[in-house]
Amino acid sequence: MNASIIIPTRNRSKWLTSAIQSFAEQDFPSSQYEIIVVDNGSTDNTGEITERAALLNKNNIRYIYEPEPGLLSGRHRGMSEAKGEILVFVDDDIEAVNGWLSAIMAELKDESVHMVGGPSLPMYEVDPPQWVEKYYSWKDDQLTCGSLSLLNKGKERLEIDPVFVWGLNFAIRKKTLFDLGGFHPDNIPKSLQHFQGDGETGLALKMKGKGLKAVYAPGAKVYHHIPRERLTVAYFEKRFFYQGVCDSYTQIRKNKGLSNIKIPNYQIFDQFLPNVPAYDQYKQIIYKRIHNAYVDGFLFHQEAVQKSKTLLKWVLKEDYFDYRLPELNLQEQQQIQEVSDRIQKRSTHLQWPRTTAQDMFKDAFNLINSDDMVTALSKLDTMVHQYPNMPKVHLTRALCLSALDRPREAVRAAIAELTIQHDNKQAVDILLKNQQVLLEELKTAPQAAVRLVERILKSRLNRV
Repeated sequence: MNASIIIPTRNRSKWLTSAIQSFAEQDFPSSQYEIIVVDNGSTDNTGEITERAALLNKNNIRYIYEPEPGLLSGRHRGMSEAKGEILVFVDDDIEAVNGWLSAIMAELKDESVHMVGGPSLPMYEVDPPQWVEKYYSWKDDQLTCGSLSLLNKGKERLEIDPVFVWGLNFAIRKKTLFDLGGFHPDNIPKSLQHFQGDGETGLALKMKGKGLKAVYAPGAKVYHHIPRERLTVAYFEKRFFYQGVCDSYTQIRKNKGLSNIKIPNYQIFDQFLPNVPAYDQYKQIIYKRIHNAYVDGFLFHQEAVQKSKTLLKWVLKEDYFDYRLPELNLQEQQQIQEVSDRIQKRSTHLQWPRTTAQDMFKDAFNLINSDDMVTALSKLDTMVHQYPNMPKVHLTRALCLSALDRPREAVRAAIAELTIQHDNKQAVDILLKNQQVLLEELKTAPQAAVRLVERILKSRLNRV
């Protein structure tokens, strides 16, 4: 067995089938690699999907259940079960191109190469809003976006800094991984966020410190599913809070304790300026909110470690081959919860001025009137996540989506509007215009929404 593809997963069956299929259909000899699915506590049909894939493919596909929460346990359990000399860690929401595994294995024929990565390109569910562009880093035609795990360093083979081999497409020699002490904690559930570490970044930094070679192989290409939810301010705030925790962890390990820590600063919100275009101000507010979420994460972790000797010991562990999370005593649990509550109550993320929302709404209407539906929809998508209960925002989205011939999303938006304004005639008209789609949507909608729609439609028909 030359290679083991390891897929840690938790409740992501939506993407898992296509991911496994893309790995199983590689042009590399099927007898020379295995696929290991490590189920990290799923409550969906992950096991059933894996078993079905094993029956349909010639590859050696194995399912392993690992109840310990966090990506670390999934990775290290997969590593301990793997038969291959080369370990290829992937995310459950990617699809690899044909030739991906061959490109990885070709690079690792060179004994001086210890780690291989490749391009990770987006498969967007919807077009990204304009403000996301700030988080794209372009150099010539090369793209880096750590926030969405996107990387494209071009069509040429490159020797790269190991920190640019990311966990969704991460190949390493098994011996190297063991010699370096394995991965650090990663993707810990929110309630256990204080146990978060810096994941593969810590491993890459150790590799870099030892001068070991990492390679970018353009043929080792994967596509990464980016759902609508990851293109929202709410997601970016969550993602940057998590990054703040990671960076706090990295500094504590580097300094071997809590001394000499470089603390980031909050950014202050400016007053709304009526003479400056609303969307320009809106973007600046977004960026400050996201930055401040990062600071929140950093300070949360710093304060949590100060309160708990057990947590400090966890952060400074030599390795995490024993990946079981430590048990905090009652006092430590209470103090960390107090830190979490205090961070949330600090309320540095002020609500955006209402005038900004109103002006953005006007901007969206102006764009609709000029038939620029895509840009209008981008603004409305962002508004929906910040002002979910603002009247007519969902309705305006529904009208945009209808104009763009996206009836399923239009129906969802119309239903959302009706939960705010039960008597909105335009929203009802959209539902009646798309009755077949509506019936399909109601099969999976929450019962409260189903009852509401039925009541509104019945009332409408009675009037007719």
